[in-house]
Amino acid sequence: MNTRIICALFKKDLKGCLSNKNILVSFLIPIVFCFIYQYMFSGLGDDVNTYVLSMCAVFSISIIPSSILPVMIAEEKEKYTLRSLMLARVQGQEFLASKMLICLLMVLIDAAAVFFISGGNTEGFPVYIGAALIGAASLCFLGALAGLTAKDQSSAGTLSAPLMLITMLPPFFSELNETVAKLAVIVPTTSFQTLYRAAVAGRGIFTGKCFTALCVCVVWIIGGYILFNIFYRRKGIDC
Repeated sequence: MNTRIICALFKKDLKGCLSNKNILVSFLIPIVFCFIYQYMFSGLGDDVNTYVLSMCAVFSISIIPSSILPVMIAEEKEKYTLRSLMLARVQGQEFLASKMLICLLMVLIDAAAVFFISGGNTEGFPVYIGAALIGAASLCFLGALAGLTAKDQSSAGTLSAPLMLITMLPPFFSELNETVAKLAVIVPTTSFQTLYRAAVAGRGIFTGKCFTALCVCVVWIIGGYILFNIFYRRKGIDC
């Protein structure tokens, strides 16, 4: 992969995101909900602030890789710019690396905004951001796969909806039902919550449940990478 090409694509993709209203709305959802929840639950204590922070961060981690990334890829296919990039000798890996870096940057900005809006403990900020990025990275390859299989932006939204819901909902309902709590352990968004809560409580992040959470993220990254490459080798990037 050529670093200069990735940087050029990164700048192009960043401009494209800023001009796409659907992407901007999706990007702002976690921040807007954070403001709403802060207003609704104001004065109810630090525990509520931690809950709002965790919940809105989950929005960001699940929405951006599994919803925005497929739309970004499908937009290139819909406007036939993807074929032009391929003719310009841009490799598929470079194209996808640029898109994934944009998504991780969005998660970083979203998560940081949510953290400071909800008044998070600054001591846990590094672990919080790290866990958010790891959780988002776990979903990037599956989000990219949804984008490659979609013909246009509308179908990308339809194909990515199940992945977004599967990763978004389990952490919200895990505390209401024991069975859901056991199943929720296998999604990266729950891994994010586990790591962040451990950091807030002053526990180590490489032991017990935290180690399991990290392993879950690694499995999702490896599994997503394998599935993506199987599809990529059979169909190519412009399918």
